[in-house]
Amino acid sequence: MSAPAILENLESTFKGNEVQKKTLDMLNEVGLPQRKSEAYKFTPVTSLLEKNIDFEAKGESTFDSSLLYKEEGSHLVFINGELAKEHSSISDSLKLEVAEISEGKHDPFSLLNAAYAKEELRIESGYEEPVFIYHFNSNGFTNPRIKVNVKDGHTFRVVEKLISPLDAKTFTNSYIEFTVGKNAFGYHTKVQNYNDHTYSHETVFAHIDKDGQFYNNTFSFEGAMVRNNLTINLNAENCEGHMYGLFLLDKKSHVDNNTSVDHLKPNSFSNELYKGILDEKSTGVFNGKIYVRQDAQKTNAFQSNNNILLSEDATLHTKPQLEIWADDVKCSHGCTSGQLDEDAIFYLRTRGINEKNAKAMILNAFAAETMEHVKVSSVKEEIQGLIDQKLV
Repeated sequence: MSAPAILENLESTFKGNEVQKKTLDMLNEVGLPQRKSEAYKFTPVTSLLEKNIDFEAKGESTFDSSLLYKEEGSHLVFINGELAKEHSSISDSLKLEVAEISEGKHDPFSLLNAAYAKEELRIESGYEEPVFIYHFNSNGFTNPRIKVNVKDGHTFRVVEKLISPLDAKTFTNSYIEFTVGKNAFGYHTKVQNYNDHTYSHETVFAHIDKDGQFYNNTFSFEGAMVRNNLTINLNAENCEGHMYGLFLLDKKSHVDNNTSVDHLKPNSFSNELYKGILDEKSTGVFNGKIYVRQDAQKTNAFQSNNNILLSEDATLHTKPQLEIWADDVKCSHGCTSGQLDEDAIFYLRTRGINEKNAKAMILNAFAAETMEHVKVSSVKEEIQGLIDQKLV
């Protein structure tokens, strides 16, 4: 099935409104990315979906209440892209609305999401506890769509995770968009511990206003194919964007992190740190872009991608990029890749620590920096547990 055929076959299932129809027309015009697409050079999403996904497959609900965090806050459960209020625990003080799709824009997979999403959940800040969002997806093709408005002066924390079935191949094409107001703080943490049947394309957009700050934390542990698109627009003075990621992979997992931060006004700050630990036949991709526009004088922007390969069969592609049109800025970017430090392992072994635990200690220390901005204790514990599970 060619990329146009995928869209043609999907079109027969289309049930959207007028806005979604226009979005679908845009999607048909631009098409899905092919192998020659530079942005998807190392992750041929379209061909993988052609070979592995039945877009019209329907599966039984995989909802399991034991997988929800035991933490104060609102817990929003989505089943195949729709909010399931009967399984959710929603505080009366959390402002949310289930609405029709109101726009479709950006890249092909965001257009695909807008065209085929069943609904759009809109959440507004003013609620102090964290909001936990769970996606229980069992259908072949699912498009969760969420918009979060962090109002001026507010702080808002969102934790998001996807749970997919062990025995069926699924493709989740999710979209979440944050608007962070003046002097506001937005936090978004994703935990991606999937399986070898899970394919996902996950888009995060954030628009930051004056004196606002946005933090994104993405932790990836397994998945047949995971593509993360993260875009942060620093739209005003004195705003900040922070991006932290860890991909700790084994088996044949494939995770691709594609990030972009755009400095549009003076005195803005961005910091990006992604770390990769790759074992067995896994593949990791990091493609990070920083743009500093002509008006964005006094910008500070830093980007770093550091990686450790534990196997000769593991594959890493990394491409940090920096484009600057302003002249009064402080910017840096770089990447490293290598193996474990044998001297450090030897030192620990001379202190009575066996080789396996010595390697785990070094890798834990390497990964720890990426968790510093996870603000919810139970989520941080879960991430640490998954790291320990992989390393010990």
